[in-house]
Parts: sequence; C-alpha cells; structure tokens
Amino acid sequence: GSLAGLRPITERLVGIDTDQHGLIPESLEKTLDSWPQDRKRPRVLYIIPTGQNPSGSTLSTDRRREVYRIACAHDLIVLEDDPYYHLRLTDDCDATTTQPPPPSFLSMDTQGRVLRFDSFSKVVSSGLRVGWATGPMPLIETMQLSQQITTMHPSGVSQMLLLRLLEKWGPEGLESHLKSIRAGYRNRRDNIAASAERHLKGLAEWHIPEAGMFLWFKAIGVKSTERLIKERALEQKVLDSFSTHTTHNTQHTTHNTQHTTHN
Repeated sequence: GSLAGLRPITERLVGIDTDQHGLIPESLEKTLDSWPQDRKRPRVLYIIPTGQNPSGSTLSTDRRREVYRIACAHDLIVLEDDPYYHLRLTDDCDATTTQPPPPSFLSMDTQGRVLRFDSFSKVVSSGLRVGWATGPMPLIETMQLSQQITTMHPSGVSQMLLLRLLEKWGPEGLESHLKSIRAGYRNRRDNIAASAERHLKGLAEWHIPEAGMFLWFKAIGVKSTERLIKERALEQKVLDSFSTHTTHNTQHTTHNTQHTTHN
C-alpha cells in the first residue's frame, strides 16, 4: 500500500539491502555516500522498524541508532511506519526473558526529522482505517495540508466507533485486548513455523519473526517463485493469498499469518 502511494509522487524509489534483522545500516550509508553528484539526492527514508512487511524483521536498538545517525548525517526525513508495534510476539511471555521493545525513531529524534505513524487497523479492525501521526509541527502541518486536497479527513463514523470502544474498554481493557491479539498471532506463527519445519526443510530458508504477521521464505535453488506461487500453490489450495516482491530478485515469498491453516 505504501509503495502504491509513493510511486506516483516520487521520481525514484531506491531499495536498501535487508536481512533477518531488517534494514542494514551499512547498505544505507554506502548508498548515500556513493550517490552521484549529478543526481537529486534522496530526502526521505521510509522504514517499518517492527515486524516489517513483508520480511517480518524487527530492527534492533543498535541498528535503529545507527540508521538515525546516518539520517542526520545525510539530512533525511525519517518516515517511521510502525503499525505492528503492538504485535510484538515476544511480549507477555516469561517475564525473566522478555526484553523491552527497542526505542522508536521518534523517541531518539533530537533534530525534528522523524514523522511516526501508528495504526489501529492491525489490532482493532482493518476496516476502520484509523491511525495517527506524531512528529514535528512543520511536518504535521504539511501533511494536513496535503490531506485537505486528497482524503479531506478520516471517516467520522470510524473515529466515533473507535472512540466509544476505547471509552468502554479503558486502559486495562485495551491492554487485555492487545494481549489476546498477540496470543492469537503467536499461535498462528508457531503453527506455520512448525509446518514449514516439517515440509520445507532443505527446500527453503526462513527466520522466525518476533513481531508482526508475516513469515518470509527464500526458496533454495529457485530463481523466481512467482509462477510457483501464482499457479501451482493456488491450484493445490495450500494458500489463499500471496505476494511477491522484486526489489532485487523474486526468490522470496511472504506468508501472511492472518490466513494460516494448520493440518
């Protein structure tokens, strides 16, 4: 969704290398340091730091600090899109092993360059399409002006439904709901991971996500998974939705654990 919105309004999108731990700071810095002088320099970094879609990766604290340092050095605005923040699947587990969540980019921002986005769509109802932005007032005001000529304003009905629900729940009710949502996604993640271990070992590589709703597979020895997924997987009814991503290659496919079935 984000890429579909960005492509019509930007000259070029540049992908940065990632691994199981998310965006690789060295790749970002190398790309910016070697940028051709005759080309317009990048001004914005868009990043999903928690349970990234589609890879499922979560940036560590050290990587976040390094990415922010690079953003400051190269004068980048950071768009921190964090809709899966409350879907940290390591939360609510053994208190002796649970680690606190990594700090947000917004919390470490000292230069007014981070615009953070949160959403209720992943933890209450996707149909509400209600979220919120937090950041420096100049960026918020610019975003509001743009909204006035695009969507005009968020749905009043959705906002009122959400307001009444939150008033009924209260802080304790909301936290109880979030725990329930995390437990559900944790169970689905564990089910699909167990199925992958039984059926895909030696055929694909994957890493267990610690947040979000995506499990990212790399097919071993398969140059492109597009035909495999679009034709054979759908014919065999092993999944009912898919996505392929072609930033660098198409060896990868994502399984969305919203639709996990386990046999």
